[in-house]
Amino acid sequence: MDLDAVVTRVQASLGGLKAVGVSVDMEAAIGGAVPLPCAFVLPLNEVSTDQDRLSRVQQRVTQGFGVILVVSNKRDAKGAAALSDLKALRTALKNNLVGWVPDATNGEPVHHRSGRLLNLDGNARLWWIDEFELVTYWSQ
Repeated sequence: MDLDAVVTRVQASLGGLKAVGVSVDMEAAIGGAVPLPCAFVLPLNEVSTDQDRLSRVQQRVTQGFGVILVVSNKRDAKGAAALSDLKALRTALKNNLVGWVPDATNGEPVHHRSGRLLNLDGNARLWWIDEFELVTYWSQ
């Protein structure tokens, strides 16, 4: 999966972010200093179907990726302001990723699979992940 294309799309759709990056080590990201608000794009999984032809390999490949949004929770102790900021970012994110086809010659539209709270850390940061899925086709 070309995560650079996803990063470019996230940067274009969420102009208010201070940074957008790729991460495969979330422990390091959560423990580090990050400018707020920001986003991380990461690969989640890949599942391929069995080969259905004897002479030529062709498989349907479902690829999952996540976009982690990080917002500040310093404005109020209960997190209402952070949730409001998060809602706006999530809406813009889904509006720009759901239905997008990164490669129209070899894939289907991206769809949203789920979202969940990852962490509310001691540095007053709220970490949320939205998970997306993309189907492509691989042939040999």
